[in-house]
Amino acid sequence: LCYSAAIMKNRSILRITVSVAAASILLQTSCDALLLTSISPRSKRGASSIRSVQSSLTSEDATSNQYDKIYFDIGVKTQPNNQRGSTILNVGRLWFNLTPTNHPHYLPLHISNLCNLAASKRKAIDSKATYVGCTFQFSPATIDDGFGRYRWGHQCDGYGRNGIQVSLASGQLTDWDEPFSDPERVKDCVHASFGGEYYGWRYDEISDLLSTEGGDDTAAILLTVPIHGPGAGTSKFSIVRVSESPREWGERLLLNSAVVGFLDCSGNGGFGDDTNDGRSSLDVLRAMAQQKIGVPTIVGSGTEMNE
Repeated sequence: LCYSAAIMKNRSILRITVSVAAASILLQTSCDALLLTSISPRSKRGASSIRSVQSSLTSEDATSNQYDKIYFDIGVKTQPNNQRGSTILNVGRLWFNLTPTNHPHYLPLHISNLCNLAASKRKAIDSKATYVGCTFQFSPATIDDGFGRYRWGHQCDGYGRNGIQVSLASGQLTDWDEPFSDPERVKDCVHASFGGEYYGWRYDEISDLLSTEGGDDTAAILLTVPIHGPGAGTSKFSIVRVSESPREWGERLLLNSAVVGFLDCSGNGGFGDDTNDGRSSLDVLRAMAQQKIGVPTIVGSGTEMNE
């Protein structure tokens, strides 16, 4: 009798535990959806299927300074359920200011590769010569820890196609899926940091620029490409929140990569039907970092170049 009672008691505990766990999962998903809804009015009308949003630029913020720009429209891919497959919740647009062409640390090949892929210049010939549809790495290490920080930043591998070809010593051109390098330019913009090196635009220069010209809500969030190691000379890029990461990380996050731009924190974060809804690029990035619904996905991308 005592044994049977113990079993019944354990079964009750099990049922309660499972119910609590299920409720916790539902609550977390609901909270993440509210997070995205608060920043993306479009999501109130329901999730939309993934599609390319090659919209024209209408934001005055995006054209008011001297920088060439690149943008990525971000959505979050939800988990499929029994009734339908995965869908995309729109989060917003990320605007980045690129290194000026007359800057001594400008890296023309790497920036041209990014821009050509963002503009999908060869997509009609090669469907993978674009960033549209590419996803960012998504794991517990990429999710905000609740204090506005995450460890690694966001990394996107792309499709493995490049947007440029580079002449080799033999006189031949690299294939579109072949890694390229620019050693002569890279060696002129190397910066020692924490026993290693990073390249391109200096972090402290960008930080000083933001402190003098930025608004009240700015952060040094850098656009980088790998120079050494996996993904070097390919479609891979990263978004690194250097100034908002824990102090022990800081510039260490830039090692073996090149800084090719920084987030325009006040840039218009809306796109499509919600172009002027008050979101900023910084709002969009923080929502992207904090959500736990699913994989961040690029649903549109493009460039704006100063003539």
